[in-house]
Amino acid sequence: MITAGTLVPVREFGPFDELSDQAHQHYIDGFAERAVAACRTYQPLARAAGDLSTLRFLLYTESISLMELGRHGDAVDAARTILSLSGPDDHVWRAKALAMVAEASTREGQQSRALGALAEADWAVSAVPSGSYGHISASMAVALALRSVTLFEHADERLCELLHVQDDWIRLLVVHELTELAATWAVSLALLGRVEDARVEFLTTLERSLHMQRLGWTTDSPAMVARGEIYEAFALLNLGEPELALGRALAAKDRFQHRRELLETQLYRLVTAQAATAAGDFERARELLRAAVADATANGREAWVGMGLEALAEVDVAEHGETPATAIWRDLARSALARLWSEREGRFTALQDRDHIRRLTAETDRMGRVVLQDPLTGLGNRRLLVATLEASPRPMSVVFIDVDNFKAVNDQYSHAVGDEVLRRIAQVLRAQCRAEDVIVRYGGDEFIILTAHDDRRARSVAERVHRAIRNHPWDELERGLTVTVSIGVGVPDASTDNPLVAADIALITAKRAGRDQVAGLEAAPDADPADEPAVAPLRRD
Repeated sequence: MITAGTLVPVREFGPFDELSDQAHQHYIDGFAERAVAACRTYQPLARAAGDLSTLRFLLYTESISLMELGRHGDAVDAARTILSLSGPDDHVWRAKALAMVAEASTREGQQSRALGALAEADWAVSAVPSGSYGHISASMAVALALRSVTLFEHADERLCELLHVQDDWIRLLVVHELTELAATWAVSLALLGRVEDARVEFLTTLERSLHMQRLGWTTDSPAMVARGEIYEAFALLNLGEPELALGRALAAKDRFQHRRELLETQLYRLVTAQAATAAGDFERARELLRAAVADATANGREAWVGMGLEALAEVDVAEHGETPATAIWRDLARSALARLWSEREGRFTALQDRDHIRRLTAETDRMGRVVLQDPLTGLGNRRLLVATLEASPRPMSVVFIDVDNFKAVNDQYSHAVGDEVLRRIAQVLRAQCRAEDVIVRYGGDEFIILTAHDDRRARSVAERVHRAIRNHPWDELERGLTVTVSIGVGVPDASTDNPLVAADIALITAKRAGRDQVAGLEAAPDADPADEPAVAPLRRD
């Protein structure tokens, strides 16, 4: 910390931890731009001093602040930098950074990348000792990522598990996130026409907002007290108490900064816009609501975009009565959210599948290399392949890889070179696959990749592997050496429910067509960044 102009090392964290605390406080106070600027100012100092702990915290604060500002791509970049600074056993930082990749990717519309990162983050949290500061911090990050993909029940469960902490400030942060979660959940349900369910969540929002205010007073955080009062006002508005809601909002409005990235700013506009509508000041109501919609759009808050559009429709009704334009406003408000909500079950199932595959892969360590691992390449073996296929709750896609003319490599360059070729192919496969994919050495020069059932993704993985092996610098191993592969892609379909059989047939087709190519399914469209490995450190080298 900094005292009397002197830098004093802090043992538990980094020697420049005070700097990261200052930057993070800007974020907590709602000044995301200031937080980003502070983080970028202090990072060179932490890097030069070798203070890795502070550097990662600064990068994390930068990432969450960038996301609040709607700069989601930059937020992903900052999170990836954290991952590049974290080893495979840095579970806390991997979980937090991957959760940020997931949340920012969701707001960018990159659902596949988001789910892959979220599954890996969830797995990393499970390796952190329960009750530790790191576990609390990482669990909160994962909970917010779950909220971003509208898995509200699971996010709520994760956050509620953290309420036992003794530190009042940390509990205040947890309760604040729980309050925002309840409000977002309530709004989503209301837009979907589930009125009674929405009322339950608005009551929960009210209860949590009061808890937030109590903790704000306990921790001497007047701005957080005021923000809690804004949540209270919004809940009261939706529980049929507009006059009381307006009174609470007006009482709080001068005690926190109305930053556009704060949800509380949007809530204040929604409450006061309703009052303006009731008073017949329709232009003022529209001005407030358009600002709310613009800021919610910039921050990727789709439920709140819908809420603002719905409120705009209500202004039209109040001024002109029901018109065709009103129906258009309401359709706009609900259509995007209805699509996201309809995909919730699929996202949860995808997370379960990825976690299931990840746990099966972890059996390699638990049961020992002899049982499930190929000793030459370190990949899984046929036992792991069979166990995965038999235990998977859903069909899987298979990418079947065969090294072209591998016997010639052994004959011309020696079996030692052939073994090294197989080891390097294994490294390429790890680099080109996601952490949840299962990679096995099927036979002498044959490899298989199992992925969650997705035709487009399976073909994309196959083409990426094909290019990477073809472009690998093989002549660095032996002058004149070239290595190519033939690949077949198979999924369960009407002709066979066995993806291995389908992939084997496709592989034969590739070989008969001249080798060095991919067969099976249609060619993938232009590369989708969501299909790429989420980040380099996800590779299982």
